[in-house]
Amino acid sequence: MRGIVLFIVFCSAFPFIFISGPFWGILMWYWVSLMNPQQEVWHAVFAGIPYAMIIALGTLLSWLLSRHEPKAPPFSKTTVLLVLLGFWVSVTSVLGTGPADQIYYKWQIAEKMLLMTIVAYTLTTTRRRVDQLILVCALSIAFYGAKGGLFSLRHGGADQVFGPEGTMIGDNNDLGVALTMTLPLLFYLRERYRQPYLKWPMLGLIGLTFLGDVFTYSRGALVAMCAMGAMLWWRSRQKVATGLLIAIAAFGVWIFAPPQWFARMSTIETYDKDASAEGRIYFWHLSWAIAMKHPITGAGFQWSFDPVSVNRQLHDDSLPPLTKARAVHSNWFEMLSNHGFVGLAIYLAIIIGVAVDANWLVRHSRGDPDLLWANTLGRMSLASLIGYCAGGTFATWGMYDGFYALVIIVAAARRILAAEIATRDAASTTRAVRFPRLRPEFRPQPTG
Repeated sequence: MRGIVLFIVFCSAFPFIFISGPFWGILMWYWVSLMNPQQEVWHAVFAGIPYAMIIALGTLLSWLLSRHEPKAPPFSKTTVLLVLLGFWVSVTSVLGTGPADQIYYKWQIAEKMLLMTIVAYTLTTTRRRVDQLILVCALSIAFYGAKGGLFSLRHGGADQVFGPEGTMIGDNNDLGVALTMTLPLLFYLRERYRQPYLKWPMLGLIGLTFLGDVFTYSRGALVAMCAMGAMLWWRSRQKVATGLLIAIAAFGVWIFAPPQWFARMSTIETYDKDASAEGRIYFWHLSWAIAMKHPITGAGFQWSFDPVSVNRQLHDDSLPPLTKARAVHSNWFEMLSNHGFVGLAIYLAIIIGVAVDANWLVRHSRGDPDLLWANTLGRMSLASLIGYCAGGTFATWGMYDGFYALVIIVAAARRILAAEIATRDAASTTRAVRFPRLRPEFRPQPTG
């Protein structure tokens, strides 16, 4: 039944890519790419349809046929860095040392994601489109937050919350980071849509997403939430209210969470006695060693899925041999070992670019009620970025499409705000020229 409903929704929405324009396709693509609704159905036929590919092809065709949409991406640091990353990923994939079929599989996913990200950046040309993109991205992930929150309330937080199996947010740690990144965007949406019939449901969604995040039992997500909460408080215009909200949330977890949750979180302080944490540290050392063997290009995607090749390359190293295929579990070591220092430098430049653009939004909208949307978006985007960076330290998320959605949302918002400010300044200058203030000696004198 779920499969039939999904297929009907898809078939009903797809024609609007050509009726409403290619940006509708961008919204559909992010819905399918981030939420993976096909993983929520059980029917093999409907679950196996390549929804994302069909949407991507339809969107590209609609974009090429459209007469009113821009055809060239904006020339900015964001576009340059995304193109550079796509090019460099191709270079490292050609020179990769992992299994060829897995390298190709990861490469085509990454290139498709980067292509659609650049197209989305090109088409996000108005404030309304920025809000629509945030709405689709945030709700696509928050769906699993609400689902997980209700599940936790029902089971008293005794069981872990997972995402859709076989996706980038399927693992509890990955889902935790995704939910942490999404929470600030939900706060932004709550600020943008203040109607009572939207305000209270949004508050409920935020609360359930927070619960779902907590009960992923992910220590990385807890670290990310703490870092994100600190950023939210620091950048908040209402520090007392924000601090009180954070304190209430922490107290609620303290009261509600079962003993096994506290037992899991307590291992953060005793990581040296935890097998999972020790395994990650070993793999970070292994990633560094493989990067030293390939400092420029790295070892390519999935190098760690060929233990024989890894052990042959590191035969003279003092590290224990790799015994089974494993993920890197760190954005930083993932990008370094997969794509070398060049790839890591491009990745870090993209992250710094998001921070710069978000700060620009805050700085150029401060104190202006008409630009409150940009100020709020800048502050929430910084919090989301901090959550991604902190949680990504323990997740293999260097090519997560949700992060690159944040990249172009902030960059597009900066471009739109700059245009709004320039238009307003031009209008003010025109008024000043048309109606100059007369000097006192040229003012008409009263007669009689």
